Amino acid sequence: MKRTILVQGAGSGGGNNVINSLRKSGMETRILGSNCLHHSVLKSTADQTFLLPESSKPEYLPALQNLLVKEKIEMVVPQSDREVNAVSLHRDQLNCRVFLPEHDVVETCQDKHSMFLKLNKANVKTASAIPLENLDDVDKAFETLPDSPKYWVRLRRGSGSKGATWVKTPEQAKAWIELWVDLRGQKVSDFHILPFLPGRDYAFQSVWKNGELVVAKMCERLEYFMGSLRLSGMSSTPEIARTIRDEKALETIFKAINTVADKPNGNFNLDLKADADGAMNVTEFNVGRFCMITPIFDRTGVANTVEAHVRCAFDEDFKIKDPIDIEEDYYLIRELDTEPLVIHKSEWDKLTETSQRSL
Repeated sequence: MKRTILVQGAGSGGGNNVINSLRKSGMETRILGSNCLHHSVLKSTADQTFLLPESSKPEYLPALQNLLVKEKIEMVVPQSDREVNAVSLHRDQLNCRVFLPEHDVVETCQDKHSMFLKLNKANVKTASAIPLENLDDVDKAFETLPDSPKYWVRLRRGSGSKGATWVKTPEQAKAWIELWVDLRGQKVSDFHILPFLPGRDYAFQSVWKNGELVVAKMCERLEYFMGSLRLSGMSSTPEIARTIRDEKALETIFKAINTVADKPNGNFNLDLKADADGAMNVTEFNVGRFCMITPIFDRTGVANTVEAHVRCAFDEDFKIKDPIDIEEDYYLIRELDTEPLVIHKSEWDKLTETSQRSL
């Protein structure tokens, strides 16, 4: 049966990657897209793409409702935190399938400090975070937090490492926050401060149905996309990543997911970073949507996570022998304006050896 699915954020890298995974899944689908940016609509790879208002605007919901009815859309797949929140909030007013966690789970996970508080209470490994109300709180945070060579300053909400950098002193933290307040309209209370975690950096993507794990994938960020152009040298998305299975990290991940959701449903994606002792700490939850780097997950292993998400939404059976579907040693290589490359380590080594011989 051919199903009509709306992928929001179409035309962005993440939205187009979801569309590509849908096509590679082999499911019969009519793929529609939407975006609030005209130039992104033009870049969409969906069969047809529509311009919608921003999800924060009052006209967003009626415009989305009209589109669902007009195009007989059976399922909506949001692909940004803002649209995940909007779709989740209004799910009962949408005449289509929505496969998201409970709204209180969405709210908790999208506020990083609320998420930290919940995980810390359950003894899930996370870095201590101090919320700010005013600039004087920065000095108090540095006095309260454990000693660290560096500290991480970032926004409590949002993705893409927006407003994030590491600093060494309270003065540097204040200067960074003041710039964002003065030049970008943020508030001091939008930020919090935590110790900088210097170790390995993991991304995890999973789909759950009624409390049961359907499929899980994991990779390690090795180099950061345009990291050299950022003050921190880092970003939330990798230029090079590789698939990896880390059992201790998986224990932390599953404990974290079952802490924030009594009965996980939909997508639960986490970022983790190791402290100086090598222990992995949960640093971020991104629920309800897919990671930007979905190609490394859907072109490796047995299962396609986007297919799993859609089939679960329609209550179809989707079971694989081992839901922790991590095929190790595959590399993702990304560059601006190029198709992401997924390649096995054996091919990577062969190409490296060939290029070295040619020098």
